Amino acid sequence: MLWLSLALAHPPLVRVEDPHHPDAIARSATGSVLLEPPDAGPWQDEEPAVVDAWVAEEAVSVLNLEDWHARGARGEGVKIAVFDLQWFGAADPDELGAFTTHDCWTDPSCNTPIEVFEPRFPWEEGSHGYACAEVVHDIAPDAELHLVRVNGPTTFENAIAWAIAEDIDIVSISMSFFNNSYYDGSGNVARLIEEAHANGVLVVASAGNYAARHWEGAWRDEDGDNRHDFDGDNSLAIDLAPGSPRSIFVAWNQYISCGKTDLDAVVIAPDGTIAARAERSQTQAAEQCSPIERIRFEPVVEGVHRLEVRHTRGASSDLRVSVLSLSGDLADPVTGGAIPDPGASPYALTVGAVRATDDYLWAEPEPFSSTGPTYGGYAKPDLAGPDGLSTSTYGARGFYGTSASTPAVAATIAVVLSEDPSLDALAAAERVKAWAWNPDADFRDPRWGFGKVRLPTEPQDMPCGRRPLVAWMLLPLVWMLRRRDPAKHP
Repeated sequence: MLWLSLALAHPPLVRVEDPHHPDAIARSATGSVLLEPPDAGPWQDEEPAVVDAWVAEEAVSVLNLEDWHARGARGEGVKIAVFDLQWFGAADPDELGAFTTHDCWTDPSCNTPIEVFEPRFPWEEGSHGYACAEVVHDIAPDAELHLVRVNGPTTFENAIAWAIAEDIDIVSISMSFFNNSYYDGSGNVARLIEEAHANGVLVVASAGNYAARHWEGAWRDEDGDNRHDFDGDNSLAIDLAPGSPRSIFVAWNQYISCGKTDLDAVVIAPDGTIAARAERSQTQAAEQCSPIERIRFEPVVEGVHRLEVRHTRGASSDLRVSVLSLSGDLADPVTGGAIPDPGASPYALTVGAVRATDDYLWAEPEPFSSTGPTYGGYAKPDLAGPDGLSTSTYGARGFYGTSASTPAVAATIAVVLSEDPSLDALAAAERVKAWAWNPDADFRDPRWGFGKVRLPTEPQDMPCGRRPLVAWMLLPLVWMLRRRDPAKHP
């Protein structure tokens, strides 16, 4: 399986809340991106996006789209934008039909075409964006297709503003943004998703592929050694292999009150030596305060490494800690809450992944597909779609992960929208939710939400055993009340 974790080599990029900074290499309406921290004034890291990869004859079949296509529902009149950072690899654009490109890095208005032979950064090299666009085109071939270069939070801000101004119906984004919030529906990324929703733009976002690479829980130090007790141990086991850089993010729930607590992170190698450490100081007076420790290193030996989170200063009451490993599975993961931004937003339509096979309706979700609820208590993902899709971009290897299922679901909503132009994209999404297949219609499953996307043969048909739409509208609240842990959300 292809896991494209492209934020492994930390970029030398920072963001300042000044759109007119003289050293800017990219801008948005509210800030600028710089190559290094400014001489004075506050700043924060500009984290690159991470593509969620781990056409589509398989998707067309399991989504039951053949009859819809035969009736002429092929996405006509629908404007779909694919946000991605990898537009700079080997791909055949002829597979996409007609499309336009938009560079939100070079031009804050996103009206400049992408120069496909000139990636600005090494993590942009690749064809992930084309694979996502190919899935969209195969499912909704008559939709108006836009390819948009988005490589971080600043360009995401530009892209959302562009989508609103251009009356884009659906945005498909198979990328994750890390370390911009506690993945609880707050922060700038979530604010932009809410703004898009308020303006009628449906953002279909991948849930991510981090179910086996995530841990979250309340701070515990029962033995008083200033090290977090992970399920009774002072460390968390992570299986890592040498040969390439690895990234581990440790965050805690003080994004609004950064500086109350200072934590450090240390990775212990299998031989007991310290392999890496992150010891940034978190103080309220600092120009750059963020409740995050980032570890990026290349293991020397293969095997189980152990992560220690150490308390160095400040309050520990009501403290919660999150760990995300982008490049190694955890021995004891916590699958719930493994959805990062933008999928953690309550205003995004968040998509998990199920293998596109003959038993798609009864298959379990992919073991890596991130599940909810989010740290904010939101029942996510909203839906699941098929992965393991054939594309010219990835060929016989197949296109896996929530990267593949997300454009499949976005394009399916476009097909429904073209069948009934009286709908808008948000209403079309609600219709797809109502038609989704869920073996237990009385329970919103944290693995696939309302169910696995599959359209009825006729638009007015409802799958056997479905409940009225009003019941589905109430289920998220019921599920949240059943599953929410009051101690988890002080």
